[in-house]
Amino acid sequence: MDPVDLDDRLDRELKALPRPRAPRTLLPRVLEATVHRPQPAAASGWSTWPVVWRLASIIALLVVIGTGYLLTSAPPQPLSNAAERAGEVATVARVLWEVMAQPVATYLFVLGISLALACALAWAALEAALGGASHR
Repeated sequence: MDPVDLDDRLDRELKALPRPRAPRTLLPRVLEATVHRPQPAAASGWSTWPVVWRLASIIALLVVIGTGYLLTSAPPQPLSNAAERAGEVATVARVLWEVMAQPVATYLFVLGISLALACALAWAALEAALGGASHR
C-alpha cells in the first residue's frame, strides 16, 4: 500500500471515531479547585518577618554600620598598610593591562570578529551554491 493512501485511510478512520467527552463532574471540580478556594495573603516583605528575625536584622545592620564607621574614621595601621599595598598592586595591574595586554586583546578581538564574518560569508556562499537545504 502506498504511504499516501495509508495516510488518507488513517485520517478518514480517525475522523470517523466519536469525539471523547469530558465527565460531567470535571468542570465543577476544576472550578472548586481553582476559583472558589481562598487566596493566600500576599507577603509584603520585611514587615511580615517574625519579630525576632526583624530585631536580629536591625542589630546586624547596626553592627555593619558601626564597624564601617570605626574602620573609616581611624583605620588601624595594618589595615591602612594593606589598603595602600592593594592600591599599588591595582596600579601596576592597570599599567600592565593598558601597555601590554589591551593592544593584544584588541587585535585578537578584531581578528575573531573578522573570522566569524568570513565564516558567515562562506556559509551563505555555500547555501547559495548548493541550492539551500533539502526538503525531503
